[in-house]
Amino acid sequence: MIKQEYKSTVYYFGAKFAQFVKTLGFMKKNCFILIGFLFVFQSKAQENEGIGEAIDSLTYAWDMESAYLGELTGFKRFCDKKLYRNEVIHMLNDIHHYDSVLYDRLVKAQRYNHDKEIAKTIDDISKFEQEYSMKAFLKFLNSECASLHKIERHRKDLENDIGNESYDGQIYVLLTEMGKYLHHITKRVDLLRKHVHHLHIK
Repeated sequence: MIKQEYKSTVYYFGAKFAQFVKTLGFMKKNCFILIGFLFVFQSKAQENEGIGEAIDSLTYAWDMESAYLGELTGFKRFCDKKLYRNEVIHMLNDIHHYDSVLYDRLVKAQRYNHDKEIAKTIDDISKFEQEYSMKAFLKFLNSECASLHKIERHRKDLENDIGNESYDGQIYVLLTEMGKYLHHITKRVDLLRKHVHHLHIK
């Protein structure tokens, strides 16, 4: 599940205030104005957060989330629950966003500083964005979810089979594929966090 520490206080107080507005009986259009205000407020809060701190908290959150996503319970939840799926996508989107911001800053810094760590970080960000883009992530997960739904539809028949063709066998293969893909993303994300620490980016 999305860990509580990842969810910002803006989301929490936003939800509470929206509930308060509802109880007061405000008209629907006023709620949309309120929601719009909250998103602007959240964006401003993120701008004020240091890029290093943002990457640090996001990558730690992803480490925990990817472990849950690699389990059958988390995998099924991602495939079946739109709200959870959107939360995971939003988290990874944020990671890619801060990657891009960091990339731009380091490219500019490289004009005056030829530190090898800067060059290596730029190279690793490029590889991450090319190999594990949001488009690639969604394509892979959509394919895995389609396979899971197919297995679940034929579960009764598959439970009578043995080996790799059985229900458990096919689920095991699917989770193994999922685990490998998530491991590669997590490895790249953790590498980025190490670069941030080495470069002392706040």
